[in-house]
Amino acid sequence: MFSKRTRLYTNFNLLNFFHIIKSFFLRKKNFQNELQNYLGTNNISLTSQGRSALYEIIKIIIKKKNKRIFFIAPYTIPAVIHAIKYAGGEVVYIDLDKSTGLIDEDKLETKIDKNSAGVIITHLYSSSIHIEKFLERFKNKISIIEDAAINFGAKSNDKYLGTLADYGFFSFNIVKNLNTLNGGAIYIKDNQTFHEYVTKKKHDKFPALNTINLLITIIILKLFFNNTIYQLFHYFLVIVYKKKINFILKKIYPILFHNYEEEIPKTYSYDFNWIMNDVGIYNLKKIEKDFHERRNKAMIYSKLINNQVAIKYDRFSNDNALLEYTIILKNIDNQKAHVKLMEEGYDIRHTWYINNYSKEKNEKNENFNDTYLVENKIFCLPLHNNISEKDIHKISSIINSFV
Repeated sequence: MFSKRTRLYTNFNLLNFFHIIKSFFLRKKNFQNELQNYLGTNNISLTSQGRSALYEIIKIIIKKKNKRIFFIAPYTIPAVIHAIKYAGGEVVYIDLDKSTGLIDEDKLETKIDKNSAGVIITHLYSSSIHIEKFLERFKNKISIIEDAAINFGAKSNDKYLGTLADYGFFSFNIVKNLNTLNGGAIYIKDNQTFHEYVTKKKHDKFPALNTINLLITIIILKLFFNNTIYQLFHYFLVIVYKKKINFILKKIYPILFHNYEEEIPKTYSYDFNWIMNDVGIYNLKKIEKDFHERRNKAMIYSKLINNQVAIKYDRFSNDNALLEYTIILKNIDNQKAHVKLMEEGYDIRHTWYINNYSKEKNEKNENFNDTYLVENKIFCLPLHNNISEKDIHKISSIINSFV
C-alpha cells in the first residue's frame, strides 16, 4: 500500500525546533567555531546564504585585482550567475567536462588572459583525482573559487572541498546535508584578506519573519511529503506536473523560475540567522553518520543499475557528499525518465541544475555540447531516510528498463 515515494525531503527534524528554542536562552557553543574546527581552518565566516558568500568573494577579487571576468560552466543554478553580476563581475561561460563534472580544462586554458579575474568550479560528481589535477594546473594562473554548495563534508586528500583553493562557499539551506534552514559560509585562503573581510563585515540582523516563513515551509514538507500522506499527495503532484501549475512548480523547482532582478536582493545584506546556531551544531555532529547511510544506499544503486542504461560515477571514497546519487542516462532523457518513474509512484528529480547559456541566449551552441548532454541526461536518485532498500531495488529495476 505505502509504495509511493518522493525526492522532496529535508534533514531538518522535530528535534531542531527544540534547538531553536534553546538558542534563545542557552547558547554554550558557537556554530561558526564548530564549523571552523570541523573544516580545519579558522578562515570561515557564516553568511545569510551560499549565494551571498559568492557575492562577497567576487567583490573581494574585483577590488584586489581590478579585473571583472569570471569563468564558469553554464550548468549551475541561476543564483550563482546572478551573484557574480550583482557584485560587478562579468560572466564568461565555458563548457564542462562530462567525464569530471568540472569546467573543461583545455577550453579554460585558451580563455585565460590579463583581464581574467577568477574561475568558479562547481563540485558536481568530480573525484579527488580530477579536482587535484585541476587545482595544480591553474594555481597561480587565476583565482579559483570552489562551489561546494551540494558537497559539504566531502574531502580530497583529507582536506574538505570548499577549502582547497583560494576561495570557497557553502550552502546550508533546507535541502542540504548540513541544514540550518537558510545560511551559508565563506572560505578565504589568504589570512590577511580574510581578516580584512571579517573586520569590515557589517550585515543586518536576519529578519524574524523570514525565519517564520522558512519554518512554515519545513512544516509543509514534513506534513505532505512523509511516506504515509504522500500516498495521496502523489496524485496531486501528477496533476501539477501535467497541468504545469507554475506557482507550485516554483516551490519544487525554483531554479526553473529564478529570473535576474536589477536590484540586489535584500538577503545579501543579512547576517547569518543566529537563531539557527544550535541547529547547525547538532546537524554538524550528524554529518558523518548521515553520509555513511547515504553512501550505503548509493552503492546499492551502483550495483543494481545496468551499465547499458546509465553511466555511473562511483564516488564513494569521501570525495562526494552524495546528497543524491547522480547517473547519466544513455537511452532516455531525464524528463521522460521522470514521467515513467512517476507512473510507478516515484517522483525523482527531473532537473538538477540548468544550462544558463541556453536560457540567456535562447539558442544552442556546439561549444557547450557536454553541458547540453549533462542537462538532458543526468538523473539524481534519492538517498534520504524515506527511501528504503526496497525502494532502491524498484527504482533501479525501472531504470534498467530504459534500454
